[in-house]
Amino acid sequence: MPGKDGTGPMGNGPIGGGGGGRRGQGNGFGAPAYCICPQCGEKVPHQAGFPCTSVKCPKCQTLMIRE
Repeated sequence: MPGKDGTGPMGNGPIGGGGGGRRGQGNGFGAPAYCICPQCGEKVPHQAGFPCTSVKCPKCQTLMIRE
């Protein structure tokens, strides 16, 4: 800690409050996610903001699950 005052590496805010973490940012890195139909096996890319459990399979209309 630069000033040993508990403000973290950026010097602004409480410990760990300086940002810089990767958790929950969704910055596009990592393997792409898919929604899969448990009935017929159809696989479609996951769309951010839409849970797979609310997406219907384009082939058989069954609710999909996350891969």
